[in-house]
Amino acid sequence: MGLCLGKTASSSPWPHLPPEIAGLILACLPSHDDRISFGAVCRNWRFAAQQQRPILPPAMPWISLGGGAYQSITDGKVRRTGRAVVSFGSRLMYEHRGQFYLRDPSLSEIEIPRHYHRCTGGCDDGGAHDPCATAEALRLIGTAGIGNAMHKVVVCSSSLVAAIVYPAVGRSDAVFCFAFFRPGATSQPSWAICTPVHHYNYKDMVLYREKIFALSLCEGPFVHELGQPCHAERIIKNSPPPPPGIDTMAVFPAVVKHYMLVSSDGRKLLMARWNLPPGSQMSLQVFEADLERREWTEVKDLDGRVLFLSMTCSRALAGSSTELYDEGFRGGNRVFILGIDWALEQARMDNSVDGVPSYCVYDMMSGKLNLVSLGRVPPTMRNPTSEWFFPSE
Repeated sequence: MGLCLGKTASSSPWPHLPPEIAGLILACLPSHDDRISFGAVCRNWRFAAQQQRPILPPAMPWISLGGGAYQSITDGKVRRTGRAVVSFGSRLMYEHRGQFYLRDPSLSEIEIPRHYHRCTGGCDDGGAHDPCATAEALRLIGTAGIGNAMHKVVVCSSSLVAAIVYPAVGRSDAVFCFAFFRPGATSQPSWAICTPVHHYNYKDMVLYREKIFALSLCEGPFVHELGQPCHAERIIKNSPPPPPGIDTMAVFPAVVKHYMLVSSDGRKLLMARWNLPPGSQMSLQVFEADLERREWTEVKDLDGRVLFLSMTCSRALAGSSTELYDEGFRGGNRVFILGIDWALEQARMDNSVDGVPSYCVYDMMSGKLNLVSLGRVPPTMRNPTSEWFFPSE
């Protein structure tokens, strides 16, 4: 990067760069690494970068390739950051001596329980979930690995972690459940798993307006209060019409992929869904939740926003965050899809080149689909089930 002129303060020709100018420069840097390098030029630049950080557009995501390897979508370079097992948003999960930890460089480490107990449904949570803690503790993370047991983790606060888990790998009647635990509340914490209402599978969840919104396959999101997360209320009663190419709701869960996310300005709760009907073009729809009318409203135009969708992390970025980065982002209104859901469909379509995985770029205005190959990744690191990862600055 041209801004990295040396290792000492004397190497900077503009040691007293005004913070507002530093902000303009940083806003044009799409790469997390480039922003870190900017702050490493000298002490004053580092201080200016820290001042501007709260108002900067987010850096572009990396692709979590597994095994601690990550690829930047801005320059294609592959980096390594330890031996993380899996990533969730901007946090990495590591295993050390049989125990799992959730880490963010800027936040404290969280120890993740390996066991769970069933919530009775009649408890009052009591902070530590004591009424349920007398139940038998069952193993959640076993030999099948954490990736098979935990599909989404959201750190709601320092005292509450929520997740979507699959507690019975190998059982035909198992469903994806909402679970939570309170770090430090008990000496031997375990996940409290709540039985889904009517046994609906949970697909995704987000933290929105200081509440947990969990999306089920019925597309009727359930809200969980932070103070009493084991109780859920369905806030949207009716699902939108099935997407094009779906003739019956019987096959709906198997072929339609769902994601929930919050708009880049934090004001809107969004649901995105897509499917690839055999012999047809890809269908992708985005909906906004109208919480007052308790219904979904389809959104045809993203107002220049860009969406990144994957199982472990989905985020929306403002168009101004991406328009300076690459010609492929100009105009916004694009959706970038990655992860196990896309990998399975890609394998069915056989659209990979020599077995090299790719991510999907869908243009909301034209309905066109493009594939971006991950061919620069070394063969030993190619992982079709990669996920989006937003490194913390």
